[in-house]
Amino acid sequence: MRRLKKMVVIGVAAALMLVTCAAAVVIGIDQRLIDFLGGGEQAQELLTPGAQPVDVTTEDNGASLHVTQVLMDRYTILILSDFTAPEGTVLDMAEDVNEDLLRGFSGMDGSLPSLLDSAGEPIDLGQGWSYYVNVLDDGAPLDNHLTLLSRMELSEGIQPDWDIQELSMPAVDLIRFDPEAEDIVTVYSGDWSCQFPVSWQDMGRSMEMNQVVGQVDDVNIAVTNIYLSPMTMQLQLERETPVPLHSPEAVGGVYARWISSLNVDGVTLTTKDGQTVPLTDMGNTGSNQELNCSFLLNEITDLAQLQTLTLRIGEGSVDIPLDGFADESVEP
Repeated sequence: MRRLKKMVVIGVAAALMLVTCAAAVVIGIDQRLIDFLGGGEQAQELLTPGAQPVDVTTEDNGASLHVTQVLMDRYTILILSDFTAPEGTVLDMAEDVNEDLLRGFSGMDGSLPSLLDSAGEPIDLGQGWSYYVNVLDDGAPLDNHLTLLSRMELSEGIQPDWDIQELSMPAVDLIRFDPEAEDIVTVYSGDWSCQFPVSWQDMGRSMEMNQVVGQVDDVNIAVTNIYLSPMTMQLQLERETPVPLHSPEAVGGVYARWISSLNVDGVTLTTKDGQTVPLTDMGNTGSNQELNCSFLLNEITDLAQLQTLTLRIGEGSVDIPLDGFADESVEP
């Protein structure tokens, strides 16, 4: 196929991109994002503070990538886009396979989005991160169109002193992992990398504390920070004493038990009307003394309606009241 000259078209109204007040601009949240996040009666209202309208298209090798929306809270960055190849092209990304296959653009490091400052330089994250690309089901897994949702998780979150002005999104060669070949295959070649203005307003709340919630190997484990947005929850845990990494005890599994001490089975989020908010475990990251546990709320939830967070570690079980949580400071 003849390779076409790369072209970038940016069609974002400046008044929409310079969002200074959530109430000043009405932003419609794409229904595909709402469906991915589990829906909810107040989804549009609750997600608007973290939403960014985008209208950026990059074209290469006859195909186009159209970025339409960015949704961010303190720990999660979601980028929604549409990839369209020429008519008759089969973009086999194994959409109908439920396995957690690697899909997206080539090279995990090479395709990591970057937050840019006012000088156009990447902001040093200085923390652990994870990056995924979900191919959303559009009902036609073998046609020439894909709905892509890029998802970036930050272990320590966006910092309030970051001068966030733009987001850079590398997108070279559409790829997926082929389980039969046990190798990465290129679905469509090209370069659709782009960057566009973004601003950040945290739509979540955090609460600092120091409450023992259980024990692992007879060592007290405390929760030190709870962060909740309408779509995610992040819990920070701390061991009373560090895991002795170079000791026989650590080799025997102490570190593994500590890192896996809290998962979705040990967390219950309850609303004031007695309903349980379903959660998806997004994984843990940590050190020999601190642990960050990430969860996706499977239903977009109003923080003002939350009642109790129950944590179970080891033999312990603690109920943490969330009354007034929505009024807590947003400072990390």
